[in-house]
Amino acid sequence: MPLASPATERTVSRLTSIGLMLAGLLAQATSAVHAGTDWQTLHDRLVAVQSSQAVPAMGLVIIDRGQPALVAATGSGATTLTPFRWGSITKTVTALTMLQLLAEQGVPLTDSVTRHLPESLPEPLYENRWAAEQPMRLVHLLELTAGLPDLSAAEFKDNTALPLYAALARSAEQRQLLWPPGLQHSYSNAPPGIAAAAIEGISGVSYEDAVRQFVLAPLDMRGAGFEETQALPGGFRVDGKTEIPYWNMTFRAFGGFNASLGAMARLLEALLNEGRLDDRQVLNPGAVGRLYRAESSLGAQAGLEVTYGAGLYGWVSKGHLFFGHGGDADGYRSRLGLLPSAGRGYLLVINSDNPAALRQLQQYVEAALTAGLSRPVAPTPVAVSAQALSLLTGVYYPSSTRFQISRWQSGELPAAEIRFDQGQLIFVKGNRQQRLIPVGQNRFRRPGDPVVSVVFVSHGGRLYLQGELGNFVRIDTEGCPGFIPGCDS
Repeated sequence: MPLASPATERTVSRLTSIGLMLAGLLAQATSAVHAGTDWQTLHDRLVAVQSSQAVPAMGLVIIDRGQPALVAATGSGATTLTPFRWGSITKTVTALTMLQLLAEQGVPLTDSVTRHLPESLPEPLYENRWAAEQPMRLVHLLELTAGLPDLSAAEFKDNTALPLYAALARSAEQRQLLWPPGLQHSYSNAPPGIAAAAIEGISGVSYEDAVRQFVLAPLDMRGAGFEETQALPGGFRVDGKTEIPYWNMTFRAFGGFNASLGAMARLLEALLNEGRLDDRQVLNPGAVGRLYRAESSLGAQAGLEVTYGAGLYGWVSKGHLFFGHGGDADGYRSRLGLLPSAGRGYLLVINSDNPAALRQLQQYVEAALTAGLSRPVAPTPVAVSAQALSLLTGVYYPSSTRFQISRWQSGELPAAEIRFDQGQLIFVKGNRQQRLIPVGQNRFRRPGDPVVSVVFVSHGGRLYLQGELGNFVRIDTEGCPGFIPGCDS
């Protein structure tokens, strides 16, 4: 489906000029491919959420391969050409830029990060005490397996727009790897900043110019970029009235991207079609495919299928595995979701700092996109002896953290327990209990998961648990790993 053929561009322009209405677009979805989806009900639910939650402006893109894209904006005079802030969906754009660049230059993702940073830096951008044997690699930056915690409070609170290397230097002394790179995925906004520096080192141009060259220009995403513009509808607090000032992200590469719904629809289409757009191959298909795939963590190597890839992560909704990313941009909330097997995807954005409203909208859209689809066949349960399952039981302490580093290192964070009860493994943490269904080779899934979502991995004489339940290491038998000295205190 050529999303931005001249005819489609004229249609979007015409609809925008008369004040694009969500109901009008949803009414177009009447083809056989859309059969089983009640678009009018979806429209009513979305508008009801927008009204009840006082969301000033809302944007929606829905793509179903082979059908015209649905691109809609409602409220506050917003149109398909109005730019919105996309928050951490920027990480996908950054990752795609690097993957495109590496493919062009023939640089492997396994290269050490330091190989591509300027030699003239006054101080290191991070400290890796395992560097001699386990250097931080480019892949660790994209899959967020670098071992870094999240940004410091000072970085989060400062609204000063700084050049990249000034921002990287600001809290460099706190950018210390907490565990060896490649051990596990842990969400952090620090790696994209370092990735931007590596992109500059490899490409020889600024991060922003590299994004334009390798993503925005090939996709013809007109008007998209990182600069503040008066055309933004403004971001608001939950009340929908109190405006939040434009926030300059510490690193543009993790959350500073601004683009219209029309431009983002082109990105969504390319991600769903292995880099094809307007009947042309405009992005490297290998680069697009790598966004979905995780390879560097212990969990990924052990067969974990729901985790953070090289720019997109997975989640289970309505029995289906979605890939995508969420975004938070101080007054804007967004969500990108993809069902590659069905050729369907969506984008949602609101200009209200209201995660509850976005979750409601997301649930309604994902229910509509999965309506009429057969659920994937879940991995068949495998019979595992009570003795083998009992070998996995014990007390497990979090093996990663984004914040509260001192509390984590001193053993103050809540531990979990793996119990064997009536022939089954049970994950217990506080009041939460989760049954684990074995599917072979120390791989498990939760009830309702269509893929492997929890794995146990032996590494360095210790047993780790990784997946949708979090990252943990067993401590009652093997003791604490060296990077968490007080975990059993």
